Amino acid sequence: MKPCNFEYTKCFTISDVIQILNEFGNKAQILAGGQSLISMMNMRIVNPEIIIDINFLKDIISIEEKEDTIVIGPLYKQLELENWHSLKTKLPLIDQAIKYVGHIQHRARGTVIGSICHGDPTSELPLCFLALNGKIHLKSKKGDRSISADDFYLGPLLTSKNSNEMAIKLELPVRKDNFGYAFDEVSEKYSDYAISSFAVVSDNNKIRFALGGIPSKPTVIEWDMNDFKFIDDLLNDFAWTLDLEDDQHASAIYKRDLVRKVGKKTIINSINNIK
Repeated sequence: MKPCNFEYTKCFTISDVIQILNEFGNKAQILAGGQSLISMMNMRIVNPEIIIDINFLKDIISIEEKEDTIVIGPLYKQLELENWHSLKTKLPLIDQAIKYVGHIQHRARGTVIGSICHGDPTSELPLCFLALNGKIHLKSKKGDRSISADDFYLGPLLTSKNSNEMAIKLELPVRKDNFGYAFDEVSEKYSDYAISSFAVVSDNNKIRFALGGIPSKPTVIEWDMNDFKFIDDLLNDFAWTLDLEDDQHASAIYKRDLVRKVGKKTIINSINNIK
């Protein structure tokens, strides 16, 4: 299939983008990497009246290192992040997860913020964003606001970003001393959609466990580290809180078993990585 007719415009400043978004609202779509948008347009899942190409923006950042955060701009590609010299030391969770993101051709075009805003429940970067509880900064005619990852995802492909807002930067906390990070994923084949994915951040006080693929949106839960001795029961209870059904990929029974077994393995790996 091919997309419906649409108008195309290039933008060279963020203010130009905001002006068009304010005028067209949900009838406009931003094109950055286009790895999800173009496919959805071809299948007519989305039918925008206007496409705003932001690849010509000049007033944006790529990536910046601050004292305790990494700031990423709207055109920074996933492959650029994968090849970033400080990724393993500053963002070890992303370093473990990013090779699972599609294929290298997708990562070469797909943007980091684009994946975060798309909010696919099977995607790796939104899950890491949630596990790290980063922040996303949005801009509209009414001003700027920031949303924590805990409050960003509302459902499958549904976020707190309004149609008149542009995501202008992403903040991720850098690796902290005495913290451990671990990621794991189960899929039918490498780089395919995740049946389940797990991102864990732990320290000597708590375990932050994020689950993707299985629920309808990236989901996170925290446990006290003192309760680790009950981790089998905690994971079992959590698995039964999920509203799961059989699908073409796996049964509900199998999905819950993944939470119990692969989830536990990922938690143990994160604890072993505390340093």
